[in-house]
Amino acid sequence: MDRALKMVYYDDVKVEKDIFAQLSLAEKHFQGAGMPRDESATRRILDQIHRQSRAFAAICYGYMRSKGIGVAEDLGEGQQWYREAAYWFNEEASSGESISANNLGYLYAKGLGVQENAETAAHWFEEAVEFGSVAALYNLGVCYLNGWGVPQDDETAIEYLQRASALNDPSAASVLAYLYLEGRGVSRDPSKSFEYNMRAARAGSVEAASALGYALGVGLGAERNVAESISWFEMAASEGDAYAQANLAMYFCHSSDLKLFNRGWTMLTHACDQGDVSAKYQMTQILIFGVPHREPDYAAALDIAMDLAELGHPGGYHLIGVMYEHGLGVPVDMVRSATWFERAARKGSANGQAGLGRLYAIGSGVEQDNVLAYYWLRMSSPAEGSQAYREMEAVLARMSEKERRVAEKYVAENPGPRRGSFGLKPLENGVFKSGTKSGKYKA
Repeated sequence: MDRALKMVYYDDVKVEKDIFAQLSLAEKHFQGAGMPRDESATRRILDQIHRQSRAFAAICYGYMRSKGIGVAEDLGEGQQWYREAAYWFNEEASSGESISANNLGYLYAKGLGVQENAETAAHWFEEAVEFGSVAALYNLGVCYLNGWGVPQDDETAIEYLQRASALNDPSAASVLAYLYLEGRGVSRDPSKSFEYNMRAARAGSVEAASALGYALGVGLGAERNVAESISWFEMAASEGDAYAQANLAMYFCHSSDLKLFNRGWTMLTHACDQGDVSAKYQMTQILIFGVPHREPDYAAALDIAMDLAELGHPGGYHLIGVMYEHGLGVPVDMVRSATWFERAARKGSANGQAGLGRLYAIGSGVEQDNVLAYYWLRMSSPAEGSQAYREMEAVLARMSEKERRVAEKYVAENPGPRRGSFGLKPLENGVFKSGTKSGKYKA
């Protein structure tokens, strides 16, 4: 897990602001990336940061120069402004200013205006904690989680993160939500994960709002609620979050309401423009299967799916397999389809696993094999009553007692690939679920 550190300030009502998250949002407004171009919104954000202090003003100028926001891009001059910020943060940190000590640590962690040094960064985060910085508690927790400048230690990381979360730090709550979902350093508990994400989202975390949208959309840690899922996705999407835009778009693009479809397609396009793989995956599905206001476009779909495959995205593998299985813009080729499905299955795609199991069950593109059929169908964790669940039950019913023993042993010895990290896995529409030849019962 590689979570971001943060540099912060507190606004007039004592709400924490992540400076580089705000600067990134200003850049999106300026470029029209993920949202309509709005230079006035850019100026509002920059002005708010600029007026905090000389150090924050220098950070603002450094970012503008480094990114070419309203001025000519000049990385050298950007670093010069970051050096100016480091000077003032150092002066203030030496006098016991907690925010400045935290922010100086951030500059050392990122090598902005100073020589990158993880140990020095961790030192300043420790100093900031002593001065009372809540943000530094979070940053130090992330350092221990990743072994940045300190020994990697999940237990110590969780201690710092819990202290920060107890003081209403939204970033710490968001990371704890991830850890409880993954079962890293704590017992896996989706409900606890949901609670932490709710705490973080209510405190303004865009990432947590997006994670809640996903959790409510699939019923992970809480009862499935599409209306609430849309609400949280909308909050995150309005802040330019590409993942939220991609998933929100899938709700809207399947609507029979033309206005909702247009809104969804615009969001999906914005997210794709930002290079978001979830958005590309969702757009590929629409281009393959079509929706009420968009006819299929197989050529465009194959291009995007191939791009995803080159990035190692399991959804790309799965969708290419679907196209070859059903002859959608390409000749029907079950062996080639099976090859793509296996790649998807081994990367953790539930759709790829379910499809691969089905192909082993019927012997299409692969040699018929009840054990592998049962294994891959089970790996897909099918919901009771779903097509994959019924297929798994059918395979189990026709297996001999010996095959059942072999299958259960194989499942026990091969727990299967891990799924994508929470917040990164796109919602799947599950229109087609397909799959490939593999060696006998190898992990």
